[in-house]
Amino acid sequence: MLDELLAIVDLEDFQRNGSLRLTQIEGTDDSTTLYLEMVGMESFNVQPRWQLVCSGVRDDCLSLGYSYSLQLSNNHVLLWPHTSRTTSLYFHGQCENPSSVVGALYERHWELAGIWIPFYKFLNTRLHMTKLIAGGAGMLADGPEPLVLAYEEVMGQFGFATSHLEPKVQLYWNGEAWVEEKTELWALMLDESYVVAENFVANTA
Repeated sequence: MLDELLAIVDLEDFQRNGSLRLTQIEGTDDSTTLYLEMVGMESFNVQPRWQLVCSGVRDDCLSLGYSYSLQLSNNHVLLWPHTSRTTSLYFHGQCENPSSVVGALYERHWELAGIWIPFYKFLNTRLHMTKLIAGGAGMLADGPEPLVLAYEEVMGQFGFATSHLEPKVQLYWNGEAWVEEKTELWALMLDESYVVAENFVANTA
């Protein structure tokens, strides 16, 4: 029934009049249940209350309250930290204005990740970024390959010599051991709230 819920949210009537209110969140180690209420659609023939069970959860960031969109994707930047190979980026060189490098890195990050991945999440934060770059050498980032290679491109534009380690497959903790991530994952977004999980099942409540 998830397709039905997504179809309702995609209706022109919902986009003009409706919203989804996340009223309750229940969770276990790898499962999260969201309780949703359809608001503003009382005069339309739609189910008002839904349960959305997310199983095999890898990550989430959820806030109770109103949302105006619901999206499901298996090709979203939120999946990169879980499904992309990982690598580390090193640099060497000097520039006159390290702050301009940080600004360019931020702009490139925003183009790729937007609001979904914080800028400093995979950067080396042992030093302030401008101090790290002014130092002339070090590890800049360690994280998903698409982001790290984008950072490497920016550093090259400022004349830095760069290198990155051989990318490694992504691992996750299954409760007993670190294992290779082989399961197809999906990202469900309620406006800026999200859940990354293996499976999503919706039912009327």
